[in-house]
Amino acid sequence: GALAGAARLLGYEAVPDPADTPGFEAHVQVLGRVAVTCGDGRAREWGRARARDLLALLAVHPAGLPREAAQEALFPGADPGVGERNFRVTLHALGQVLEEGARSGVFLERGDWLRLRPGPDLHVDLAAAWALLAEAAGTPGRLDGLLLLPAALADVDLDDVVREAGRYAAALPEALTAEAEVALAVARPDQAVRAAERALNLDPAHEPAARALMRAHYALGRGAAAGRVYAALTAALAELDLRPLPDTQALWQALAGARS
Repeated sequence: GALAGAARLLGYEAVPDPADTPGFEAHVQVLGRVAVTCGDGRAREWGRARARDLLALLAVHPAGLPREAAQEALFPGADPGVGERNFRVTLHALGQVLEEGARSGVFLERGDWLRLRPGPDLHVDLAAAWALLAEAAGTPGRLDGLLLLPAALADVDLDDVVREAGRYAAALPEALTAEAEVALAVARPDQAVRAAERALNLDPAHEPAARALMRAHYALGRGAAAGRVYAALTAALAELDLRPLPDTQALWQALAGARS
């Protein structure tokens, strides 16, 4: 009972079993690349490439997934005996990387259902990124956090990871654009420029971000810069056989007219 308060401050719901406290933090990275680092920053070495892919698969399924589904994703169409043997070796290799120096099962649930065990000792960057993306636009510190997020998930050729990569690639520019709109609403065009420029770096054909950036530049007295944004957007859309939307064209005409 005397330790309950300290346990909560450390992120535990209750005083944990000593066997479930490895004594270090593990950081799982799947944004940009797949990596595991210890609390001291030392990167773990991968014994098998498929163990890396399995970690990415588990990271995009925070609630876990059936063992059979994970095995089929990693070894599609394999003979059942061969697939099971290869998957067992891969799962063991992931456990060695993720739980080096800790009791088996501290970070990785095994059995019929596989899952990265959430807790204060295990940190997954993708989970933190989605939590940040889910915050309301204008939340203090959100824009700075979004600007630090990597552009994409690691390149892992698994269908579920590819789908998650697509969701992330769409969500990040949208969140940055929303921050730009909030910044314009509170008369902070400098902040809007930071957010919208990052969104357009990620997606040069993102029209809402371009409109926000044009308005921000105009508010800062940079009419020529607003024109360059419109020209770059038009070129990016032309590569997709598209033209700017009427709203975007009308905005540029209004800004150009006001500038004249």
